Amino acid sequence: MSARPRIVVVFNQKGGIGKTTTSVNLAVCLAELGRKVILVDLDAQSNASTSVGLTSPAATGAYQLLRGEVDLAHASRATPYPNLRLVAGSDDLSWADVEIAVKPEPQYVLERALETTPADVDVVVVDCPPAFGILSVNAAVAADAVILPVVPAPLALDGLHKAWWNIQRVRTHFNRELDTMGILFTMTEDSDVMHRITDAVIASFGGRVLPVRVPRDMKVVESAARDLPLVIFEPESPAARAYVHLADFVDAHMLEPRAPAAARPAAGMPPEGEEEEELPPVRPSPPLEPGPQPGPNWDQQLDETVDLLPEISNLRWKVGVGIMMILLGFCLGYAFGRWMYFVP
Repeated sequence: MSARPRIVVVFNQKGGIGKTTTSVNLAVCLAELGRKVILVDLDAQSNASTSVGLTSPAATGAYQLLRGEVDLAHASRATPYPNLRLVAGSDDLSWADVEIAVKPEPQYVLERALETTPADVDVVVVDCPPAFGILSVNAAVAADAVILPVVPAPLALDGLHKAWWNIQRVRTHFNRELDTMGILFTMTEDSDVMHRITDAVIASFGGRVLPVRVPRDMKVVESAARDLPLVIFEPESPAARAYVHLADFVDAHMLEPRAPAAARPAAGMPPEGEEEEELPPVRPSPPLEPGPQPGPNWDQQLDETVDLLPEISNLRWKVGVGIMMILLGFCLGYAFGRWMYFVP
């Protein structure tokens, strides 16, 4: 096995498409498969960090790693899950774009930081912020593989094309070794609209579409509310099973073969010479109550509301043109009056 770990980046510049959920559950499943995994949370919202048991702001994490204050071994902390360590996100990452941008060759900051990865680590999973700023550029520059989650919906499809184009630009200019990119359908449903959009994406991207689809599942929302990975909270749910299949695919096709068991540290054991770190407690959450049921014909009411939007838009356009014509007439009349009555 190569000494350098594989860097798997989960990115899309559109939010709300399951990026963090994918990062967390992929990291947990790969660790369950026996991989030594580090999850790096580059998002200032730190949702990936809380999802694996971080209950308070991290004193040392991704921000300190990017600033060069600590190496990866000291920036990471244990999680409640064997083989998985976390480089936590924090509010300070909101300032990282500005601070990194003034450094020499700012696009290589994360890649240089990951050179300090301990030799026993197999894979680093990076959860990117939902924007193509300097942090996401750094992740793409360091990446060996990029997974782009996308919801098969019109607006999300537009975001997918932009994200793909940006990743290709990074590959062209900074990371020629990036040859593994996969599109992951998330929040899928059995509907004609989603099927048409899915077929259009497959027609455009072909083999880049991963053979796994994550269905829409309310258990994802419940697991996020309890700050637990879905595959731990409800392992038999449809979405959890999909993430298990995703991890199997990534393990088989995107990562290096695993080293023999005798050559690897025992699961959950700290590196030689270091004391075992106390696991952070899992944040307790109150039981969730079911929300109100939608009223009758709610989907029809939604369609009627959507249908009104073009009419409202046309009405606003006509009113705007009318006001502009009135103002133009007033200005022309005023100019003509001055010319008629005040010219000597």
